[in-house]
Amino acid sequence: MSSGDDFENLAHGASLVALRGSEQPASISGSDSESDSEPIPPTAGEALQPTRKVIDNLQFSQFLRDHQEKIYSSVPSSSIRDQDKSMNFLVREAESERIITSPREYQTELFEKAKEQNIIAVLDTGTGKTLIAALLLRHTIDQELEDRDAGKPPRMSFFLVDKVALVFQQYEVLKANLDHPVQRCYGDIGGSTLTHDFWKEKREQSMVVVCTAEILLSCLHHSFVKMDQINLLIFDEAHHAKKNHPYARVIKDFYASSKNEGQRLPRILGMTASPVDAKSDVTIGASQLEGILNSTIATVEDISVYEKSSISRPVEDFIEFNLPPDPFETPLWQKLHQLVGHNDVFRRLFTYSRGTTAQLGRWCADRVWKLCLTDLEAQKMEARTERNFMSGKVQLPVAALDAERLAVREAYEIVANHPLANPERNPFDLSNKVEALLGALQKHLDPTQDKCIIFVQQRLTAMLLADLLKQPSINMPGIKAGVLLGASNDSGDMGMTLRDQFVTLHQFRNGDVNCVFSTSVGEEGIDVPNCNIVIRFDPCETMIQYIQSRGRARRKDSKFFHMVEFTNHSQLQTVFDNEDSESRLRQFYSTLEESKRVASNDFDLDYHMSKEMSHRTYVVPSTGAKLTYKSSLTILANFVSTLPRPLDTIYTADFIMRNVGREFECEVLLPDTSPIRGAIGRRATSKQVAKGSAAFELCLQLKKKKFLDDYLQSTFTKKLPSMRNAHLAISSKKRAEYPMRTKPDIWDNRGMPEKMFVTVFKMSSPEVLDRSSRPLAILTRQPLPQVAKFPLFFSRQRISDVECIPLHYAIETTPEDIELVNHFTLRVFDDIFSKEYRSEPEKMPYFLVPLKNAHDFNYGGVTGDARALIDWDCLTTLQNAARCLDWQNKPDEFLKERFVVDPHDGSRKFYTVCRRHDLKPTDPEPPDAPKGQSGRKAMRNAPKDIWNYSISLWSKARSKLVVRHDLPVVEAEYIPLRRNLLDELDKSDIVERRCFLVFETLKLSALPVDIVAMAYNLPAIIYRLETSLIVLDACRSLSLDIRPDLAVEAMTKDSDNTEEHSEEQVNIQRGMGNNYERLEFLGDSFLKMSTTIALFSQIPDSNEFQYHVDRMLLICNKNLFNNALELKLEESIRSKGFNRRIWYPDGLELLRGKQNTSILGRKGVGRGLHTLADKSIADVCEALIGASYLSTYEQGNLDMAIQAVTKFVNHKNHKMMTYGDFYAAYQVPDWQSAEPTAVQREVARQVKNKVGYEFAYPRLLRSAFMHPSYGTIYERIPNYQRLEFLGDALLDMVCVDFLFHRYPSADPQWLTEHKMAMVSNQFLGCLCVSLGFQTHMLSMTGGLQKEIAEYVSAIKKARRAAEEEAESANLGRAAYARNFWVEAPKPPKALPDIVESYIGALFVDSQYDYSQVQRFFDTYMRPYFEDMHIYDTFANRHPVTFLANMLQLHFHCAHWRLLIQEISVEDAPIDQGQVLCGVMIHGEVREHATAASGRYAKIAAAKKIMNTLQAMSVEEYKRRFGCQCSPEEAEASDLLTHTTAV
Repeated sequence: MSSGDDFENLAHGASLVALRGSEQPASISGSDSESDSEPIPPTAGEALQPTRKVIDNLQFSQFLRDHQEKIYSSVPSSSIRDQDKSMNFLVREAESERIITSPREYQTELFEKAKEQNIIAVLDTGTGKTLIAALLLRHTIDQELEDRDAGKPPRMSFFLVDKVALVFQQYEVLKANLDHPVQRCYGDIGGSTLTHDFWKEKREQSMVVVCTAEILLSCLHHSFVKMDQINLLIFDEAHHAKKNHPYARVIKDFYASSKNEGQRLPRILGMTASPVDAKSDVTIGASQLEGILNSTIATVEDISVYEKSSISRPVEDFIEFNLPPDPFETPLWQKLHQLVGHNDVFRRLFTYSRGTTAQLGRWCADRVWKLCLTDLEAQKMEARTERNFMSGKVQLPVAALDAERLAVREAYEIVANHPLANPERNPFDLSNKVEALLGALQKHLDPTQDKCIIFVQQRLTAMLLADLLKQPSINMPGIKAGVLLGASNDSGDMGMTLRDQFVTLHQFRNGDVNCVFSTSVGEEGIDVPNCNIVIRFDPCETMIQYIQSRGRARRKDSKFFHMVEFTNHSQLQTVFDNEDSESRLRQFYSTLEESKRVASNDFDLDYHMSKEMSHRTYVVPSTGAKLTYKSSLTILANFVSTLPRPLDTIYTADFIMRNVGREFECEVLLPDTSPIRGAIGRRATSKQVAKGSAAFELCLQLKKKKFLDDYLQSTFTKKLPSMRNAHLAISSKKRAEYPMRTKPDIWDNRGMPEKMFVTVFKMSSPEVLDRSSRPLAILTRQPLPQVAKFPLFFSRQRISDVECIPLHYAIETTPEDIELVNHFTLRVFDDIFSKEYRSEPEKMPYFLVPLKNAHDFNYGGVTGDARALIDWDCLTTLQNAARCLDWQNKPDEFLKERFVVDPHDGSRKFYTVCRRHDLKPTDPEPPDAPKGQSGRKAMRNAPKDIWNYSISLWSKARSKLVVRHDLPVVEAEYIPLRRNLLDELDKSDIVERRCFLVFETLKLSALPVDIVAMAYNLPAIIYRLETSLIVLDACRSLSLDIRPDLAVEAMTKDSDNTEEHSEEQVNIQRGMGNNYERLEFLGDSFLKMSTTIALFSQIPDSNEFQYHVDRMLLICNKNLFNNALELKLEESIRSKGFNRRIWYPDGLELLRGKQNTSILGRKGVGRGLHTLADKSIADVCEALIGASYLSTYEQGNLDMAIQAVTKFVNHKNHKMMTYGDFYAAYQVPDWQSAEPTAVQREVARQVKNKVGYEFAYPRLLRSAFMHPSYGTIYERIPNYQRLEFLGDALLDMVCVDFLFHRYPSADPQWLTEHKMAMVSNQFLGCLCVSLGFQTHMLSMTGGLQKEIAEYVSAIKKARRAAEEEAESANLGRAAYARNFWVEAPKPPKALPDIVESYIGALFVDSQYDYSQVQRFFDTYMRPYFEDMHIYDTFANRHPVTFLANMLQLHFHCAHWRLLIQEISVEDAPIDQGQVLCGVMIHGEVREHATAASGRYAKIAAAKKIMNTLQAMSVEEYKRRFGCQCSPEEAEASDLLTHTTAV
């Protein structure tokens, strides 16, 4: 790869002009003949802002070319199929000869002249003009190196060509003959290369650039390159330098002004076979060319020097044929004309076919219909027919269009079924002209050694004659015919791509083709391999055609034939005139004295400039960028291309022309998104000048308002995306500290109550406590809402749900009652939890009470007075009891089932079992007896006996006690300190609890053991209750009556990075229950659907792109985040798990016990603060939407979810509160309700038969099948894009809903991966074919029908294979594997599009009946996904998808892509595959692999890059690949746009 190979892709300003006319990369020339007409200026539509995908594809293409060379270098060239070679490779094979070392005498002579002055070298085609250029370039480079060493500013040489094909050709020639780097530029793409800094760097590094003239002209206008920075200008095919051709504009706009300013000017070398390319006076034409190029014509005066240099000129002769008959109509022509003769789409074909009867013969006249009216072409003609119909000035009934389209289809059927016999060489089938051609070929062409080019005027003629020679009945053995045509165009003419042209020339060179029928595309510029026979089937129209076509016959003893009509003197005279013009031109060269040519020229540069004196120009003072009438059109087009627009829409500037007397006045209008909408130019005598004036005026305004920078490039594009990104961007890494609610609002209601509300705490499996227990109740001043039951986890993996049952009626309370319940509550806190609070009942947020009935009592059925449920006797007993029970002198039974507390160590609590008379206090304590928190240290040096075990005092206090041997010993059970019962145990908690106690310092609590057993669950119960109440408070503030369990789940964030599904969770909060991830997955889909329906309903005139933008503004995380902060939602998010310090009531004075110091510090827990990521807050919004959706799911009511969306998006475009509001906002458009045509009704009937739904609006269904390329896009019925936008959201929702409910335990990562299969283009393409929707699609995109036909064949083949496999396994064909589509090729995108658009149309037609969407899914989609696990390989386990997840979810990279290209090599080693896959990351191929198919190439490439990535950290990845993608960009990117698993 040369140093210049990376330079061939220029910025969009330059690519604007390189994408039009003869500069199209897909063609050698824009048309097959030259024209004197002024070139049409580019429109804004031609300056397309390139997408990253386009840029990646082009970068990959360059990489592929380099990689191919490595593959091919070890394989003989003959073993590589021509169709598999890259275009670069084909050109390199043809042009790699080194010719600079052997110049001929006349070439050296002209080179010496070129060194001294500007010249136009006029030499015959094939006589080596490029060698003169190479010699001059080498000389100029040598001088430039000297200048640079002397410290002079660097300059460059430009080799300018007129066609993209010549960039490839001349680049290879110069690269093979110069010892310095050669760059090439042909404007394939836009991007960062069109900048001042870029060209400055290239100027310092490079010497020679081969490019189209438009590239240099654009750079000069933008002042990226200045004329004084160029040392040599070479104009290939210099005769084009006239009027407004880029060659002429380079001279007029920049060379001339630089000359007047006395700047250093480049040397000029023009090269042409003739200075005149039209029917004009040759001397005047030559003088004008000299004037415009400020050069002197130099040529070979004596053509005999060619012979001396072994350059042969062909022998000219005539092939005569008889006078053709008058044209006539064949029966097929008449039949077709009666059917479609009035249709303008067929006009050219009818005219050509009728004329062909005279020129080529009857058989060819009918054969042309077979070639031109294929199934694919017939579909295009239908589309053009409809486009013409809709654009007509007279509005006809739509039924008339149906008839026209039907007629086109019938015409196709007639042609397809027409029997066309084999042609015979007789006057009935073939004209005498064709017979004369065949005879000449038989006479003069030896197929084994000769090569022939036959020039014709029309493409169809070339195709017909080549087709004719291939017919066996013509009996032309050995002749291998081919065609060389220009590029196809919008008129429907058939053509060839640039690569196809090079393949034909390559085959001609190698002898695979020995007879080429060529249009004028083969006459000029591009190098045609040597041949020895040239036949002008159609006569030359100009002298240059004569010279150039004759020059194609280069071999010795070549022949050049003119086919002329016998006795047709005008045709003979044309030949003689061309010969005479050439002779007079040579005489003109020899008679005009060399010293006077430029000075005395009446057509000097000043003459040409004087014609444009009235044209204004503007030069930017700071840069020198120049604005002219002509460049204004290009600059304005570039500006329009940068305006925000739909991805599939091309914006253009509209020019409105007015006649004002004999002058013209033009107004230019820009799209609505432009900051300046229009301007009016000055009046002019021509439309073209008036148009340029208007564009000039508007460009001046854009420059004044700074929407064009000092290099005349758009700045508008830089403002909008940055603003929009700033608005939408949000980071999961960005975190902030927010207030956190730790207590619910209901606790704020304090004071002495007169009535209380009862909520029962009961357990579903109380036996897990291993002792008897009874329910407790909480008394509150206001009724508690119903909260969800929740599990508690106990030893030996036992679980019991806790139910919080609010009773319906309040109980009246007296101060005495309050005193009782307050005492009980404080006793529980004191004895069980070692917290003594001051008795202030008016400050208590709630009270606890024991209940009489057991856990299995039906508390929910209580309808009477709840006072009867409370154990008032127990309350009274406890109030009257001493602080501690007196155990002395009590019977043994008294010591059974008592609760023991240690006033000196709150961690030591026990249940008594019985008195042990066999033990005394000094007996040893069992070695495995459990210890309290402080007991281990306190007893470190004490004897290990029962006495010391029972006393937790420190040694100093312990020493003051006297051991009492009379104290009874009690067997007891230690109560382990584990209060987070919400967290499932990770390991066994079975520990020894048995111990022995004496009551020296221990106390017996008056609390009954069955109350204590239940009370130990209070920390978990109160925490979970408060969590639920806080969450429900938040829901109530949002006016959302969400089911309590769903509300808690939606607002639970149980780790620092909950939102990062694929990452290892950091700082997990245990025991919080389910987090919001699954609900977020569901809510995200509903949010998308709801906002989509709202936008579709309220904004009927928008386009798909604007819909996406508007929807993103609604659903983006930034919007959700901002609205959540307004609603103070962040305060209620539960981000902290259970903490044993903060479940106690707040606002009370602690008298004894450990102070809750954590409220004041440590991680913000309890102090009302927590840290949240911005994205977490946005995710909770989506989770609440999902919770709202599920809360009323069983009722089939979506109102609450819609209200949640309205609340969180907070936008005028979504004010809906009920589902019915959607359709109420939709106004049925006129095009939908208009009377359908018979064709539309028939389509509706057919679709009904396929899917069972009858459309009330057949025109709506028609819209669902209308491709964006179809002709009625802006007229009667819109294309399917709006419906596709709607259907996509509906489809996403129905698939997500299915997965969510079908797999209730699946994590969001798994759900997302498997949803990808359901909504993938691969599956939807398969579904489209299975329903037969593709047969109803209307399009006019070239090649689309062929792509569809190939895919239909492939997917049907895949299904048949799956059925046969099932049958061979004795399962029956109906039991075929439903994932057969995974192995099929990728479908054309139009197929999945129309499935989505059909779903959208179905939804609209049914008046937004979502059940119809569900029915469609259940009937036609769900059968494929009954077992989702068969798609595991499609999802995360497949190497490609694993790579996708790694890049997107781990490295947060959005700018990557897998690209593949066939590079088949016959007879190559086995390990050199046929398909290459490249892993493109941020614009560069980082890894590649080859395999026998695209599928395995992707797998191999994915595995190779993963070996590198798996050992790489995120920071290293970002640094190594220059990745600055945000997690939001990565999350927003669709994995299937990067690659697929197959």
